[in-house]
Amino acid sequence: MSSHDFTIVVYGAIFLAGIGLQLLALRPVSKVPTLGSLLTWVMRTRSGRVGVAAGWAWLGLHYFAR
Repeated sequence: MSSHDFTIVVYGAIFLAGIGLQLLALRPVSKVPTLGSLLTWVMRTRSGRVGVAAGWAWLGLHYFAR
């Protein structure tokens, strides 16, 4: 397995864990926040908005620049 294949597997596992957490959060008695409520909480401050924008920029540069 090459390093590229390993990277794809790790990012796939992170993606699946995120989906699992979202499904867990959607249960009626769950204490885990949904992705929407988490982003709402982060976007309340200027530093949170800058961090989200920086994250989107990083994602765009690394995945969509080819």
